[in-house]
Amino acid sequence: MRKQQEIWLKEHTDKNALPTMANTDPASGVVLFTDWLATKSDFAPGSAVDIGCGKGRNAIHLASLGFEVWALDYIEPALQAAKKLAASQRVAERIHFELAEIDTEWKIRDNFFDIAVDSFSSIDIETAEGRSICRDEMHRTLKPGGYALVTVVSSDDEWEKELIAAYPGPEPHSTVWPQTGKFQKDYDESGLREFYAMFEIVELKKIRKPAFKLGREGMATNFWLVLRKNPH
Repeated sequence: MRKQQEIWLKEHTDKNALPTMANTDPASGVVLFTDWLATKSDFAPGSAVDIGCGKGRNAIHLASLGFEVWALDYIEPALQAAKKLAASQRVAERIHFELAEIDTEWKIRDNFFDIAVDSFSSIDIETAEGRSICRDEMHRTLKPGGYALVTVVSSDDEWEKELIAAYPGPEPHSTVWPQTGKFQKDYDESGLREFYAMFEIVELKKIRKPAFKLGREGMATNFWLVLRKNPH
């Protein structure tokens, strides 16, 4: 088991490790994305992939809107919790939970999904190569004209700026959290645009909102990015 996987296993099984792991409400960025999709007169719920689904809150949200969802994660206890939550919300029949590493080739055919969601998941992949594979697999499995949501932490986030300065990771705008040893890749806007250049960037917003992290309140700064695969 890789170190990053061991850390996430602890965070999904230790209630004191990361309190947000207990949250069952969908991420605000995912709700913003589905609200945005609803404004598209020619768009109807179809197939979706939730990349790094964790305990399933975003997959369940998508299923509740009528999507058939493939929920991918490499932490078995998280998937088991997600299955229970989906059953309690009566959407389990619309979600395919799959134990999978998102930084390797996905066992899904080309041009399959109508939408993809990466809600702060790929930023925890330890290597640039692994994140590139995840991005490429998202692109490969999206239908032409399909949309993807990507949310990442900005390198201007007040906590991350401090962590990057004090505990830098092996890449620019990355850190290794001292409390857990967890790697995180953050982005500035130019780096984000460069990394996702194979897509059309439909929307890019820098969002600041109140948050509580690492024992204190402050303002979190994230990027909300809507991508589209070339329809031709």
